[in-house]
Amino acid sequence: MIIRSATSDDVDAIWELNRQIGQYHFENVPDVFVAPSHLDREFLLAAIMDEHRLFSVAVDEERIVGFISARMDINENIPFVIKRPLCRIGSVVVDEDHRAKGVGKKLMEHCSSWANSNEAYQIRLEVMSFNSKAKSFYESLGFKPQSEIWAK
Repeated sequence: MIIRSATSDDVDAIWELNRQIGQYHFENVPDVFVAPSHLDREFLLAAIMDEHRLFSVAVDEERIVGFISARMDINENIPFVIKRPLCRIGSVVVDEDHRAKGVGKKLMEHCSSWANSNEAYQIRLEVMSFNSKAKSFYESLGFKPQSEIWAK
């Protein structure tokens, strides 16, 4: 398996992976997420083409089996929040048939290297409270809850 930068040629495979996770989120929180649609493809293509964003794919035997996207942020506006580079992971998706085989870990290691090369002091991500498998995965990599989003 290799991890490489995504290209526009990868968008259909990435869209299918994104559909898997999108459907899972929609089924669990339909008042927050919409069902996956063709509109997701253009959003993903724009993210792939954004030169300021990490967008990488995991390829196993020429098949894309996962992807990760992230960006670097620096707080410029809030005076009581630290002003250091921060890596924010937007999405980590592994194909349903390739989970628990090290793909996600390799994608996260790749992102961590990218964050370090951009002098990030921290890597952050958001995980939905219903997604216990993802939470366990992130905890196994040393992530800890830092805040919670509550809704009514």
